[in-house]
Amino acid sequence: MTTTELRRLSELRSLLEGFAARHAAAHAAAAPETLGELRSILKRLTRAVRARDYEGFREADLELHESIIGLAGVPMLPETWRAVWEGLLNFHKQGFDDYFPDTRVLAEEHEHLVATIALGDPAAAEDAARSHVEAVWFRLAEQTLPTTEPEGDPLQRATAHLAFRLHCPLRLTEVAREIAFTSPGHLSRLFRQQHGLGFQAYLQKLRLEKAAELLANTRLPIARVAKRVGYGDVSRFGRHFKRRFGDTPAGYRREGQ
Repeated sequence: MTTTELRRLSELRSLLEGFAARHAAAHAAAAPETLGELRSILKRLTRAVRARDYEGFREADLELHESIIGLAGVPMLPETWRAVWEGLLNFHKQGFDDYFPDTRVLAEEHEHLVATIALGDPAAAEDAARSHVEAVWFRLAEQTLPTTEPEGDPLQRATAHLAFRLHCPLRLTEVAREIAFTSPGHLSRLFRQQHGLGFQAYLQKLRLEKAAELLANTRLPIARVAKRVGYGDVSRFGRHFKRRFGDTPAGYRREGQ
């Protein structure tokens, strides 16, 4: 399968799983047993990720996603999703084995997905499902850039990476070296030339804009929104958010509603 075909298939998986997560969240309150099963599977998946046990991870990951698809209760969805899933199996195996040095992030993505479904928040669940699938694709794709796109745009690579990794620690030196394949000084100059902002200011802008989207469209607790966009300190998040939008996160949410 070509890279383009894999990309399209991954996009289809993102659409299907976002759709399923939205409907699963809408049904979650009426399915406490299924939620208990999801949490149990999540524990197994997390243990496998930490142990870098791919077979254990694959089994738990499949079971988790199948349970979410089933909870959605949409006719023909399980059959359609399974065909797409099987088409991406080799892609997934390569990704887990080669491209997840920080497996903690992978476990956290699944935990967030289950949490949004359990919360019964369709918009948050859809966002979590689609972000998870799209981040997996991008993480794999960016690893091939040094050989397939040696003359590619370092700023484009860096900005795309930031957009998919807002919840992770992100440092200029590491992004420049590992993603943009240039020096920190050169990447910093590119950010200022093209966006009028330094690296950290641009990253903060992305994080706060994503937070505003989640506050307006989901019922996620403010602490979880803060964590989702890379803030471990809720108070600091609140200060930065108010400076950017002129209101507290809670006030912004009330106004949006």
